[in-house]
Amino acid sequence: MSCGGFQICAKRWMTGKNSKDRLVTPSEKVRTEAAFWVERMSRPAFDARDGAAFDQWMRSDADNRDAFAAMAALWDNGFVEPDGRIDPVAQSRPRSTAADQHSGRRRWVAASRFGATAAALVAIAFIPAILPRSYSSLPGQKQTIQLADGSTVQLGGNSEVDVQYLPWRRTVRLKQGEAGFDVSRDAHRPFDVQAGQVDVVVLGTAFHVDRLAQGRVGVAVTRGAVDVRTVNGRDRLAAGQAVRVTDRGIGRVAMQVEDSQWSAGWFVARNIPLSDLVEKLRRYTSIPIEIADDKSENLMIVGRFNVSDPEAALKGIESSYDIEITRRSGTIYISTSN
Repeated sequence: MSCGGFQICAKRWMTGKNSKDRLVTPSEKVRTEAAFWVERMSRPAFDARDGAAFDQWMRSDADNRDAFAAMAALWDNGFVEPDGRIDPVAQSRPRSTAADQHSGRRRWVAASRFGATAAALVAIAFIPAILPRSYSSLPGQKQTIQLADGSTVQLGGNSEVDVQYLPWRRTVRLKQGEAGFDVSRDAHRPFDVQAGQVDVVVLGTAFHVDRLAQGRVGVAVTRGAVDVRTVNGRDRLAAGQAVRVTDRGIGRVAMQVEDSQWSAGWFVARNIPLSDLVEKLRRYTSIPIEIADDKSENLMIVGRFNVSDPEAALKGIESSYDIEITRRSGTIYISTSN
């Protein structure tokens, strides 16, 4: 389905017509739009305005995201020939070597003659990994992730992140748990950590983000500065400062030694709901912990707890507050004492 090169094909197909003025199907249009963006991002220079347009295109429809993912998967697994045809026996061949990938630069030129989709499949080999990549840890396990730009992410136990690097921004979505970040400075690509409804935006710094119960989030900065943003406001934090974000907004809190050494497994509760402490305990045990009633869930607690030893922490809570801890069918239940 050639129509005179990638750029001509893309422009015609994105308007809904091909070189013969045949109306293309919605699925063809989506694939071609995906091809356009892949080719656009393969260039050495990238305009930030294009980045915003790409973000909008990806957010606008799940089909757009699926088309992009499908192309990446096809190329990565060797299912595409240089002319854009699907190779039915590709699964029986070994994965390509570095030398094969180098020679693929010549195939990029050749493939462009066969239309936008084929060209995009080849282009994927030479652009940064633009699809999000997921990382997770088990309860009690810590994992350090080295990112392409030299930044590092240290996952706490029972935590999960999605990482996406694009030419105009770097994004990490903290889906659950906590993570520490040491970010390499890049003035042209902000580093954005998304934790629920909270965004933490930096250029280069070190900080910790903690997703707690009921949408609450803690942020503590050990080096540099960050912007904490929500729909209700924003705050700029310098090294040695911390905030706690709730449904009432962003509130400053005193930063404790334990905040900067969070991976040591200690947690300081400063008049916070019991549910936040329980969320911390879940990072260190595979045994489910449930709070049985609203009164216990919202019980305000104070203290320093070794959350890396859940049994000891639970005993400390039970001895200090009017609660009862029971075990049934492999689950730990916390409830108000009768």
